[in-house]
Amino acid sequence: MEPPPTSVAQRVLSAYDERLAVLRAEASALDRRSRTFSLLRGLSFVAALVSGGYALFGQAPRPVAYGAAAVTAAFLGLLVAHARLVTRMTEVEQRIGLYARGKRRVAGDFADFPERGDRFAAPDHDYAGDLDVFGQASLFQLLSVAQTGEGEATLAAWLTEPAGAPAVAARQEAVRELAGLGAFREELAVVGMQAGARGREAGPLIAWAEAPPALLGAEARAGFGLPVRALVTAAKALVPLTLAGLAAAQLLPAEQLGPLRHAWLLPLAAQFLVLVALRPATEPILAAASSREAPFARYRPILACIEQQAFSSALLRELKAELAGPSGALASREMTALETRVGYADLRHSGLIHLVADIFLLWDVWCALALERWKLRAGRHVKAWMRSLGQVEALASLATFAHENPDHAYPDVQDGEPRFVATGLGHPLLPRGRRVTNDVALVGAGAALLVTGSNMSGKSTLLRAIGVNAALALAGAPVCASSLALSPVRVRTSMRIKDSLEHGVSHFYAELTRLKRVVDGVNQGEPVLFLLDEILHGTNARERQIGARAVVRHLVARGAIGAVSSHDMGLSVLEQETAGRVRNVHFEELVVDGKMSFDYTLKPGVVTSANALRLMKIVGIDVDFSDGERAAAPAAATTARE
Repeated sequence: MEPPPTSVAQRVLSAYDERLAVLRAEASALDRRSRTFSLLRGLSFVAALVSGGYALFGQAPRPVAYGAAAVTAAFLGLLVAHARLVTRMTEVEQRIGLYARGKRRVAGDFADFPERGDRFAAPDHDYAGDLDVFGQASLFQLLSVAQTGEGEATLAAWLTEPAGAPAVAARQEAVRELAGLGAFREELAVVGMQAGARGREAGPLIAWAEAPPALLGAEARAGFGLPVRALVTAAKALVPLTLAGLAAAQLLPAEQLGPLRHAWLLPLAAQFLVLVALRPATEPILAAASSREAPFARYRPILACIEQQAFSSALLRELKAELAGPSGALASREMTALETRVGYADLRHSGLIHLVADIFLLWDVWCALALERWKLRAGRHVKAWMRSLGQVEALASLATFAHENPDHAYPDVQDGEPRFVATGLGHPLLPRGRRVTNDVALVGAGAALLVTGSNMSGKSTLLRAIGVNAALALAGAPVCASSLALSPVRVRTSMRIKDSLEHGVSHFYAELTRLKRVVDGVNQGEPVLFLLDEILHGTNARERQIGARAVVRHLVARGAIGAVSSHDMGLSVLEQETAGRVRNVHFEELVVDGKMSFDYTLKPGVVTSANALRLMKIVGIDVDFSDGERAAAPAAATTARE
């Protein structure tokens, strides 16, 4: 017998609390050490100041001078040690934040998390807008623990681009493994935070790494049409001449050198001309690599974290092999080399120091050459490294979801006849305490449900639960169900329809546009899972029934599976018109002592009650119920005639 959901959640929360207790104890110990370091730094600074001043300006004996040097060295050592301690304190706080956020996800309190994924939301996507894939209180917000733009982009792509059965199986195997590697997922997230690459995709890095060489190409040209190779050769000769001449001018007597004491100015002037001529070639290289916005040199620790972890699943081993290369640490080693070169190039942000180094040493030229050599050696691998990094982070997000929801099932995704068969299906974005589950069975080409029911009874939520869980399943994640078996399908929805005053689009026309996308998918032979909420409710009852019945009959005749919700009882004849392929199911309200409540439980057949007039009375709009009964009689007669 499975434990109730509250017990499942409590087990996860207890495990997180245990880890938080360890981390908070470490944070307290580090805080005490930090206060001790602060005190010792203050004392050593005062001691160094007093003894140093006495040694410099007084008649201090030699031991006092030695003591001043010792306390100064102690102060500097404490400064360095305290900086490392503060870095560790920051890291521990980040780890605490990870588990605190995890507890909030388990409790269903994640709507204010910043990882909304809005930049991935396409207004014309087949289902993302209707199923809350992105935005506030969205599926992406619940799932994403990715700390780089590549991980976020990969997760977003998986949620919006359904995978085939083999890819789903490979991802499931990897997710199962990562769900049990909590320490690795924690470490991956922390080093990702420290990289500061969230929301910053690696496109600029990839484009820069794959760009043709600007300095080392055989035919490369610099300013004034001069060949780059000749200018670089000249630079290699000019810098030693300038430095040698400058050193001679400083070390040898002026009368001995005579007029030659200023000879170093000639190669220096030539250096300046070389610098100016090469600037059009060097500037794009340096500006991109040392940009404060582009995280070129921030991926090394994340890549190293993946390279150092042992994996057993085929997909994770493949992704790790892509990073490790024949050397076992190719990506992290090369990114370390890039990090070093970018560090040198960052001198350009140092103002006067950079100006002097550039004029006397041609600093930018050598940095650009070093970066170009790195590009020629490793640039072609960067795209594959970033793709692998993104997939590992996306898998880690799905694995965290699996770990935090151990009662969710891994779906059985197999090719074959269209199907979506679920037991205990719920909506993953609803908190456990409010979630009601139902069984849904769509088996065989053309299988569909017509879901009727009163307002607020759960029709739209059921449709979204079907769609969201299909998206999860085909991304490789567990689903909010006791079991789910489905074929690879293309989810297409028409649920949240918005008109557009700006573009002159009415609500009805906007809905027709969405329905056309659903119908077009079926006509093109796609294995469509359609979800239509209150179909054609932008027109009158008679035309709505005729149009809705025609659309649904067309979809099921072409082999699509899906569900349609409606208040219109006239659509219930679809069960007879399609020889039972469309089945009538419903939700209903419960009325106790004149008050409505809902059990959100799916039942067979057509709903026999409605609550619109009752809701109007509840909110204070006085309605004569007999008017509704009189109006219902001709409507029923019209339905019967049709």
